[in-house]
Amino acid sequence: MGEATSLIGAYTRRGPETLPLQIGIRRESEMSGWSVVRWTGSLGLAAIVVQLLGFIALSLITAQAGAPPPFSDAPKVLAFLKNGHGAYTTGLLLYFVGFALFLGFLGGLRAVAAAAAPDHEWLATTTFGAGIAVVVILYVSLGLNLAVLAMAVSSTADPVLVRGLFETSGVVGAAPALVPAAFFLGAAGSLGAATKILPRWLALAGWIGSVLVLLTALSAYAGSDPTAFWSADGTVAVLAIQLPLFVWTLGASVAFLRQKGAVARLYK
Repeated sequence: MGEATSLIGAYTRRGPETLPLQIGIRRESEMSGWSVVRWTGSLGLAAIVVQLLGFIALSLITAQAGAPPPFSDAPKVLAFLKNGHGAYTTGLLLYFVGFALFLGFLGGLRAVAAAAAPDHEWLATTTFGAGIAVVVILYVSLGLNLAVLAMAVSSTADPVLVRGLFETSGVVGAAPALVPAAFFLGAAGSLGAATKILPRWLALAGWIGSVLVLLTALSAYAGSDPTAFWSADGTVAVLAIQLPLFVWTLGASVAFLRQKGAVARLYK
């Protein structure tokens, strides 16, 4: 009786559109012992762990293939990719899995925010869409990288073509993804502040990260050189597309995992 009364109260206070979502969350929690909130945190944390494993696998390329050659030497680039094929492919596949888990985190984030603050569902959807845009661009980059590796180990590999596609994949996965990544961080920070489902420091981290990542997008003017510090596919661009997203997703995931209720805790 008490449960029915609370649901009726929620129906009259928030409107009929929120009742099915609240019933769904309650049933899911009763059946599995885990709420959407905690599942969202788990998916986000798993996405970070798998991507870190992918980063470690990519860092092992030098152990397998030696130091990266001068990027202007196409035959040496081809030999480097061929020798590091195993570690490189493993790292890319792990990133594919990590980004797939991140998609689940995005869907859960939207559901949790919409349930906690229906008036800000538009902001939750905006954050979700920006995250999807980032993942799509990065998937294109990963796909190009896998194509390059497949070509590199073939018997008819063209060094110039392989080098060109390798450079293209690096550029696509860096500077072009920075603008939607900056938009995602800003929207995610605003979503946390507006709905109060996340600690305030995560809102500040999102806003600061958004500004820094957007400024880094100006590296697109510097041309392509993966060995450079400041270029469209250089060190700064690669770090900017990963580190701020890692920090914010990790913080949000831990905050969600620490909660036990069927709906998100509201922070002051």
